[in-house]
Amino acid sequence: MARRVPRGQETRARILTTALGLFARRGYGSVSIEEIAHEAGVTKGAVYHWFADKDDIGRELQHDLYERLSLASMHTFVPGDDVVSNITRAFDTYLSLLGDLGEARFFLRDAWVIPALDQAGRHDHEDAVDMVRRVLAAAIDRGELVTLDADALARVLLGVFAEATLHVLRTGHRRAAEDVVRHLLESLRATPARPARAAMRRGAVR
Repeated sequence: MARRVPRGQETRARILTTALGLFARRGYGSVSIEEIAHEAGVTKGAVYHWFADKDDIGRELQHDLYERLSLASMHTFVPGDDVVSNITRAFDTYLSLLGDLGEARFFLRDAWVIPALDQAGRHDHEDAVDMVRRVLAAAIDRGELVTLDADALARVLLGVFAEATLHVLRTGHRRAAEDVVRHLLESLRATPARPARAAMRRGAVR
């Protein structure tokens, strides 16, 4: 038997779902708390019980959407596989899901340029930087990647991912972004010496 969601949580979820639909269809700046309450079938007091203001609703939606995308992407990691293959697979999944978000994609596109929402997104970004930095540092130590500063590499890669995300949000097309990201990630592999060149060097030493 499915667990029942507490009534208060049902109200909160309905407010968020309603707000997302309104933001996506009409644009974030054009929607008021009054309209969200009316469309959700609740009072303004109920909205303010759960959220401080409209920006609070927007931040919660943005965080929830990106968290769901990130978790789904991380679940594609295959234990024992190399880091480039894992990150490439995870990002392909991320972009694929992003393109399938429907109307939520329009909200995320607008949220990108709203200062009050962007600031909250930066906290999630720093968490992502820390996670990616640790993954990259371990891979560098194992000799899978070229030797680069893990912190700088994590930030540059996430910058690339962010722009690829924005490209998909704006266009709805992910193939070109996937191709670019895949090419960049492949260039980070630590390339072992080719057998022919290694043999030449051994011959020269002799």
